[in-house]
Amino acid sequence: MKWLPKISLLAAMTTVLAGAPIAFATGAHAATTRYEVESAPAVCSGAIAANHSGYSGSGFCDTPNAVGSAVQFTIDSPAAATLSIRYANGTTADRPADISVNGAVVQPGAGFESTGTWDAWTTRSLPVQLNVGTNTVRLAATTAGGLANIDYLDVTTGGGDGSPTDPNIRFVGRWDTRDSTAYVPGWAGAHLKTAFTGTTVKLKQRNTIDLYYSIDGGPDVYLQNVSGTVNLTPTPLAAGNHTLRVSYRVVAGSYHGDAVFRGLVLDPGARTLPAAPARGTVEFVGDSITVGTTTSKNALTAYGWLVGEQLGLDHMQVAQGGACLVSTADGCVGLDRRFVKVSAVDGAVDHDFSRYQAGVVVINLGTNDVGHGVSTTQFQSSYVGLLRTIRGKYPQAAILALQTFRGRYVPQTQAAVQAVNNAGDRNVFFVNTDGWVPPDGLSDSVHPNDIGHRAIAAKLAPIVAAHLASIS
Repeated sequence: MKWLPKISLLAAMTTVLAGAPIAFATGAHAATTRYEVESAPAVCSGAIAANHSGYSGSGFCDTPNAVGSAVQFTIDSPAAATLSIRYANGTTADRPADISVNGAVVQPGAGFESTGTWDAWTTRSLPVQLNVGTNTVRLAATTAGGLANIDYLDVTTGGGDGSPTDPNIRFVGRWDTRDSTAYVPGWAGAHLKTAFTGTTVKLKQRNTIDLYYSIDGGPDVYLQNVSGTVNLTPTPLAAGNHTLRVSYRVVAGSYHGDAVFRGLVLDPGARTLPAAPARGTVEFVGDSITVGTTTSKNALTAYGWLVGEQLGLDHMQVAQGGACLVSTADGCVGLDRRFVKVSAVDGAVDHDFSRYQAGVVVINLGTNDVGHGVSTTQFQSSYVGLLRTIRGKYPQAAILALQTFRGRYVPQTQAAVQAVNNAGDRNVFFVNTDGWVPPDGLSDSVHPNDIGHRAIAAKLAPIVAAHLASIS
């Protein structure tokens, strides 16, 4: 539990210990310096504690439960940097804080979400512009809960080299990263994001692939049958900082070509910069409808992608064309078993769920199970199992079980939600989707078209936003 002393903030801002920052190499053109909260000149408006495991150094800052409780770091840096704050929050509520640099708030009410227990630590990152030389970074609680427990501040300066292991490239979704020279996206909608300097950017591919890319938030550009070093800037950009997003095309759950990211090629002397942080993470679990089959850009025009983009969230579609809820003897890919995997292929390794925690998970399954002879009893039992699996991986997430748009297995979906609710999990919800798909919103009898997916997203986005707000 949190330490709650009856002392003033001014008097408490005295807890400092001697020490020096620690420097780490993080790749070409970039370096990280760690500032432990227990080491001077850091100050903690509370106590340096060691009563929970997993912290770095000799302790962490445990502040009073009060508005204005604060931690302050004094750092040395060139102008561009990424701040990474390691923290633990064992409550179920967010512990938001204003993050200030040199007295100016650069991130008001930054979320420090629950990590499940006080022994579980995670990192919140923020790209900032600093002064050359000495800077102060301050976290001040904005609610009566005070701050999360703060372990250290990492300051990464310079830029990355564009390799798959470059920390400035954010791989959104599930990626197989076992080969440090070649990262492979595992499900629909997985994409990478980064920023970069210079006037050109090229993508290193292994073999032929179709892909979409967007620079500086512009329209997605579609490339077909490209391979090797792929120039994404045939017309050079203006000199300066730019952003990049790359997504490999998904057709009915399968990648068209060799979806293997081998790095970026930048101008001589140019570097990558951190991608802007997302407001949270949402995951969509489903079949070809969730993949966006029959829409103009597949995963990029599916309702999950649209909802994530509208709300400023990291988003991914754990979905495959033809997928079922239940793994069947005749070979239907069942998300009851494949949800925990890095991809849907046979023999796929387990996904590393420490990479991110979803705030909301949306399930749309049951359309295909009828064709594979799945009984209503089996469907309901497997749905309960999937809900429990998701809860085990995402302890704080709101789980939304959508009524399938064709109305299949609706009583069983509702009963599965009720079963986990009755067992004590109140953060699982059935969502009635009657009327979500307009008459002109289908491309066939099953799949929504672009109009249909936009209509679904319009209904679903405020629901996802409300559940994110309720757990923040």
